[in-house]
Amino acid sequence: MISKILGEVVQIAVKIAVVIIAVTLLINGGKWAYAQAYDMMVRTPSANTEVKNVSVTIPQGSSTEVIAEILQEAGLIDSTLYFRVISRMNGYDSEFQYGDYTFSTSQAEEDMMEILRTEGAKRETKTFTIIEGLTLAEVASSLSAQGMCTQTEFFNALDNTNWGYKFLETIPESEDRKVKYQGYLYPNTYEVYKDATAVDIIATMFDEMDRIWSDEYYARAEAMGMTVDEVITVASIIEREVVSPAEQNVVAGVVYNRLDISMPLQMCSTIMYVLEVPRDRLFYADLEIESPYNTYKNPGLPIGPISNPGGGAINAALYPEDNDYLYFVLKDDGSGTHEFNSTLQEHNNDKAKYVNTFNY
Repeated sequence: MISKILGEVVQIAVKIAVVIIAVTLLINGGKWAYAQAYDMMVRTPSANTEVKNVSVTIPQGSSTEVIAEILQEAGLIDSTLYFRVISRMNGYDSEFQYGDYTFSTSQAEEDMMEILRTEGAKRETKTFTIIEGLTLAEVASSLSAQGMCTQTEFFNALDNTNWGYKFLETIPESEDRKVKYQGYLYPNTYEVYKDATAVDIIATMFDEMDRIWSDEYYARAEAMGMTVDEVITVASIIEREVVSPAEQNVVAGVVYNRLDISMPLQMCSTIMYVLEVPRDRLFYADLEIESPYNTYKNPGLPIGPISNPGGGAINAALYPEDNDYLYFVLKDDGSGTHEFNSTLQEHNNDKAKYVNTFNY
């Protein structure tokens, strides 16, 4: 009888031990499997990842499943199941906040979750302004002065990020080009999150350029037989040559008229870009500078944009005024406007009236 009882006790003890071992293995094995899966599956951007900012809205009361679907539809995550599992494992399901968010395609799921948990509808923002016609060096200086990022952070982000925007696809690879992305940061006033990085700031500006370059603009550039980069180059010259918006389309007509007859563009703004030193006027010796941007010595367009043009200049480059002007000279009345002429004789006559300005 005693031996029977002892046998049953031993059997129960063995079963309990087996259960304890099984549970331990399950827990530890689950943790190990989670750690391994996380290491393998976490969204770690490679050097080839195309970086873009993507804005999403998370409605109030959204479940983790709904949030995951929103992020997947926006191209920010690959797997809704993985997002939900990681959220469940970390106990985040009840902590996500509603609101408007802007994420980068380079961000990992864990980073997005942290933002979703802590920076919802209450997330603070700040604004910055970039005016038309600045070079990238001037943009970097302006952002630094506005407390957005340092100039080093700006150029590190700009040069070392694989930007995934269609309008950048026609930029030629050339060692002669001073700065690859010159011309493509759209001037405007922007609002970004207070903790925005240099990558976030640049992506926000690229986003606006992406919005500006509608299907109509792509079709128009193709109809003109021009690449986006060539259009931006023309627009960048217009932006630096013209003060009055009313003259942008007129000067665009002059640019194309000169190109059509293989006449050198002879735009002073391109020489100023090479000099990188602001001046009230140029000297004739400056026109002899050896540079692919020198439109006095080289035919056709310069090798790339010389500034970051605004919407008016871009529109003018795409829709120039149909005129027969080949020349223009800056008036000396302080208006910033020009006299336009079709013949050299008329141009020389007007030049004689404005002896204190540098003439084209």
